[in-house]
Amino acid sequence: MAARSLNRLSRGSLLKLVRLWLDDSSRCSPYLLKNRKFFEADDEDYLYTPAEDITGLCEIYANLKENVKAGTKKDIIDRIVDGDWRRGLSLHQHAMIDMAYLEQNDTALRWSALQLVPSEQEDAKLVDSGNLHDRRRGRKLNEFDSGRKYPQVSVPAFLAALRAEISPLVKAHYHLHRLPAPYDLSIIRLYISSTTTFRPSGKQIPRRAKHATDGGRVMYIALPDSCPYIYISLSGSTSSRNSKSKLTSKVDIAAMKKIVIEAIPKALSRPQQRWALQTTKLTARSLHSIAALRGSSNPGTCGGAYSEFFSTGTSSTTSPVDVQARDQSQEDEGTRLIEKRFGSMTGTHHAALDRVHVKIENAASTNEGGDTAMEDDDPLAIGLNFSGADVFFGLKKLAELGNDHLDLDKMPAWMTGELGNSSFKV
Repeated sequence: MAARSLNRLSRGSLLKLVRLWLDDSSRCSPYLLKNRKFFEADDEDYLYTPAEDITGLCEIYANLKENVKAGTKKDIIDRIVDGDWRRGLSLHQHAMIDMAYLEQNDTALRWSALQLVPSEQEDAKLVDSGNLHDRRRGRKLNEFDSGRKYPQVSVPAFLAALRAEISPLVKAHYHLHRLPAPYDLSIIRLYISSTTTFRPSGKQIPRRAKHATDGGRVMYIALPDSCPYIYISLSGSTSSRNSKSKLTSKVDIAAMKKIVIEAIPKALSRPQQRWALQTTKLTARSLHSIAALRGSSNPGTCGGAYSEFFSTGTSSTTSPVDVQARDQSQEDEGTRLIEKRFGSMTGTHHAALDRVHVKIENAASTNEGGDTAMEDDDPLAIGLNFSGADVFFGLKKLAELGNDHLDLDKMPAWMTGELGNSSFKV
């Protein structure tokens, strides 16, 4: 329900959001005395008397903002749902609620980082061309593309191109939001309907209806500035009670994700400048972690010895000799070794990963007696899953308990987090 969606926000965020709705009354039309219908007046609940106009409604919410005792968070939500927007919230308003929640909660969604790379198909077309002029043009083009690390296009232009790619296949509602500092990136929210009938952005969703994601899927595309990476997040699920409907839901969500992901590089491509997406093996619930590891600023790290060069306050001219000297000045030998292996894991560039998957290939198998298997036996592949608020910081704390818990001499480098990936093979 709309009340459940609004309840995720703080009291201050709610009042700030309502103010934005009142400034955009054409798409967030409230219930007023001057726009109510005759049948609505007969069935009207006067617990929340409708305001005369937008100015009067602004004064009501300004009083709620200045006087905390004038109404609790629950009172404000009840007034929104059962009073000033009793007809229901539009998809535009639901999108703004989700964006407000994302601003106040860094771990609201799970993100995957994808990298934009020059398309190999475009290069292959130029190489296969038999025309001498085309080959020369291709050689010049490749020289130009080799120095181009990412496409330069405005976000509104990308949104228009993406909409043109997706519209023939799915019906969607698009919402563009600029996330403020420290992120400084643009996010496109797509609500894709799973039904043949679709509510336009200006039409209200009845207040008895569930959240706007019910019956459809919500997908987020984050575009960091001056960066060859794009972040993708998928949210929302269709309620289902039997296995058949659950299977259909999984198929729909996979098909929708594939359509959107395939449309992203097409929307960014231009003639003789084609792009493709490839995985970076990085997913995280924290948007800060994704931006720190695959962002426009100096890339960070989850940990490891090299994290010293990404920590706040460390000069780019710092040499490994200076770092080693600082390590030797520490009194406790065990602490020095732990800091040397894991790093300090402090500062704005440290990225916390909540889930890490490691696949160990060619692992030696053992027989029932505990002996190592013969060389002609098939090698085993072992999968390890780590989960927690900060996986590599937790491993560092485990190492601080002593060698009985984690032996630093035998510990592989990937356990320090210096790779900056959430999924990898060793």
